[in-house]
Amino acid sequence: MHRLCIICAALASLIALLAMLAPSPATAQDELSSTVKFGEGESPKVVVATLNMLGNDKALPDFKLLVLYQKADGSNHNITCITDAKGKLRMELFDMPKRLRVFAYGDYVIPEGWSNVPIATMKFEKEEPWAVQVRPLKRVRVTGKISVAGLDKPAVRANVAFAPLDVAQDGTFKLFDEPRGTLADEDGNYEIELPTGYYQVWAYWADRSLDDWPGYIKVIEKTGVFEDQTLDMVLAKGPTIRGRVIDGRTGEGVAASINLYTNQYLRQLRNWTADGRMPDEEGPDGEEIYWPVGTFNIQAWMINPDDFTVVIRPAGSDQVLRVISNLKLGDVQDKEQEWELYTEDMRVVDVKIQTHKVPLPVNELDINLLPLKIDVPEHLAQSYTASGYTNDAGTVRFMGLATGTYEVYGARGSMFMGKIEVTDKQVQELVLEYAIPFATGTVKLPGGEVCTNMVLFKWIRNQVDQEFGPYSQDAFLGNPALKADGKVFVPLLQRGSKFRVRFAAMQDGKEFKDGDWMKIDNFPLVTEEVVIEVNDEKVWELDLKLVPNPDFKPMDQPKED
Repeated sequence: MHRLCIICAALASLIALLAMLAPSPATAQDELSSTVKFGEGESPKVVVATLNMLGNDKALPDFKLLVLYQKADGSNHNITCITDAKGKLRMELFDMPKRLRVFAYGDYVIPEGWSNVPIATMKFEKEEPWAVQVRPLKRVRVTGKISVAGLDKPAVRANVAFAPLDVAQDGTFKLFDEPRGTLADEDGNYEIELPTGYYQVWAYWADRSLDDWPGYIKVIEKTGVFEDQTLDMVLAKGPTIRGRVIDGRTGEGVAASINLYTNQYLRQLRNWTADGRMPDEEGPDGEEIYWPVGTFNIQAWMINPDDFTVVIRPAGSDQVLRVISNLKLGDVQDKEQEWELYTEDMRVVDVKIQTHKVPLPVNELDINLLPLKIDVPEHLAQSYTASGYTNDAGTVRFMGLATGTYEVYGARGSMFMGKIEVTDKQVQELVLEYAIPFATGTVKLPGGEVCTNMVLFKWIRNQVDQEFGPYSQDAFLGNPALKADGKVFVPLLQRGSKFRVRFAAMQDGKEFKDGDWMKIDNFPLVTEEVVIEVNDEKVWELDLKLVPNPDFKPMDQPKED
């Protein structure tokens, strides 16, 4: 048995509770009013709501409702009321509310698109009308047969889905819950039980008797399901999309992924262009045939052929994407597509990561952008998830991002870096701080020159007085920009620990390879030891000098016990 949508079930529970506390239906007409007032004063702004049954526009007189009124300070107030003999409810607003909603009692629900009264867009030059549609919380049975155009065979085990729609007054609609699905039987017949309401309906099927598994689909944009009914569907073969993805800067083909979306449930992912390395088809004599790089040939059969979006990314990159929305069959059928990446019109967003207080570029840090609230349809939002590594200047470049708010995470997603706002500017740089405790500064050679070839040795003593180390690392964390300036970077990530830090170098600060050293005793020059106790995200400034190492032992002279 298919479950009711989570939203409807929760709302039904709330309304059932309210129904127990409210006057009974038998006395509602005597005790409840069809006019509700919020606030006090003269000359109220008036909304007149007319209540109808969803699907047949039948007016609902003497129907009990709950009106929720949210004040500007966020406090909520509610009144139980009843429609008049013509199914109307008059709401007099002496104080302008922040939010106004209407709910149904008992075995009924008002869809969100009708429940929220759009007072912010009402002019109130006179009484404002507002139509309210009520949906009964009952279940109905839909049956039908799935057949395939041009084929004399049943659509065995075809997928059938009914996706619940929230339909607004202007006729626009959106999905508000996951589809209810079923499979056709061996003869293509199906049966499903559903809550009443509006649905987007689709069915798709692949002919697995052929080697290339051609796919067939049928999509019904919107249909009302309010009584038991029969709904047959004839599937048509999905269109083939052909073309090439190219680099807009050079005109050369780009190996890329192509994802197709109609909504979050009806989509066809992981389509790939030719990459020049793997054969794309087999010739009549069994030879391997390679297409030009970037070439694609996709049979699109798990999307609505008259309403879909294309999302393109270069293979192996999550920093660049292009989104082509609102495509229809006529836009792509029998036409060679040429879809470009890296074009001048693609929005460029440089995210720069630098340390706090003392701004140093943080290189080779993986950065992940997660869409929080961006200006795209909800089902496409996750397509704008992006990631990349910062360069030596601490910057990672993204192309094709939508406007809106993103959360930024680093260090393999374990550290929240902050939020960024992507605007409609063509090119923008957004700076975030890497708020960690660290030490930085310069280390000088005995002659006073800044040393740019050093190893950092670090010992860590934890809160239970256990010491670990020494740990060695490049003093500049492999960042050429820091090395050129001789600016050391020492992350101190274990909060509450005590660190012992020393730097070591070769004679005269000459360059060396990993094989030239093993431990601190193998370096002829060292600094004094610096002890740092980390209790907050502080920055410690270092100004140290290398001196002869009293414990120096060349690598070819083993240290005596």
